[in-house]
Amino acid sequence: MQMAKEESDRIRIVKGIAIVMVVFLHAYTTEVNFADGANAAALPEWLLLLETGVSQIITRCGVPIFFLFSAVLLFRSEYSYREVIRKKIRTLLVPYLIWNTFWIAVFVVLQSMPFTAAYFSGSNTPIRQCSLKEWFGLYGMGKEYPQCYPLWFMRDLMAVILMFPLIKTVADKYPKAAFCIGAALSILPLPFWGKTALAWFLVGAAVVRMKYSLMFFDRYSLFKIAGLYFGCAAVSLFWDHSVIRNISVLVAIVFWLRLSKEIYVRENLRRIFLRLSEWVFMIYVLHEMTLSSVRKLCFRLLPAKPLFWLLEYLFIPIGVMGGSILAGSVFRKVTPGWYRIATGER
Repeated sequence: MQMAKEESDRIRIVKGIAIVMVVFLHAYTTEVNFADGANAAALPEWLLLLETGVSQIITRCGVPIFFLFSAVLLFRSEYSYREVIRKKIRTLLVPYLIWNTFWIAVFVVLQSMPFTAAYFSGSNTPIRQCSLKEWFGLYGMGKEYPQCYPLWFMRDLMAVILMFPLIKTVADKYPKAAFCIGAALSILPLPFWGKTALAWFLVGAAVVRMKYSLMFFDRYSLFKIAGLYFGCAAVSLFWDHSVIRNISVLVAIVFWLRLSKEIYVRENLRRIFLRLSEWVFMIYVLHEMTLSSVRKLCFRLLPAKPLFWLLEYLFIPIGVMGGSILAGSVFRKVTPGWYRIATGER
């Protein structure tokens, strides 16, 4: 199914927004783990409220957005199952192994140096002392998260793609039911492995089967959607309930899809977000481990004052994103062949 250029550009715009949200999602912390134990940060109420509102509510839709777009693009492609698997080995499995191995190697080196070991050992077993079972865990097998924590997204994405024929069959025959099941799974507190990926793949497959465009919400007032969105976010902030927060994620996705129209029609803004979208993958694989390491360094070196905590929260993520883009630019320029392999030819 051919995708219009505007819709394609708006998907890229929302991906750019989503990766910023993912970085700030991981910027939230109330304690920092060192080799000699965890150090808690006694955040004042106003700062805790700010970080919770941004990192625990507003940014929670970032990962579902990526799952949704992955599903929509996949089910619109009309590839055969064999073609899908062949393509995803190149675009998902190979980069997953490369970047997780890269971060394992970084940690092995830094855990071996006396002056950096405290910052990279945390509360876990040093990597060189890991058993065979723990090594499998480093790659996300038999463990909730791999060594490079954000790569759980790619792992779960690969797992749900293996279910491609089943999901496609259900969505083709019962698209409304598939949509309702996916939406229900995304809202209800039913914890099981791969739930987020499965929920949004069902929604994405149903959207494609029912021939809905991601620009469907353009007909509705941005002001009204924004009011609903921030209203849900406010309720979620003061009423800590999983169902309420999950509903706010659904509304948030609608809001960002609608807002992408306003960004798209403004050429300068469109250019900025399209440029940012080129580096989504590099920010994704580099941000979390770098973010946590810089945060630990700041925790030890800077005064334990609310103003410094606020500045760290706001500017470390921005600096990490900028550094990831710079590293990606150098990587692509110096070794373009390896860059294509490591990024799954993105």
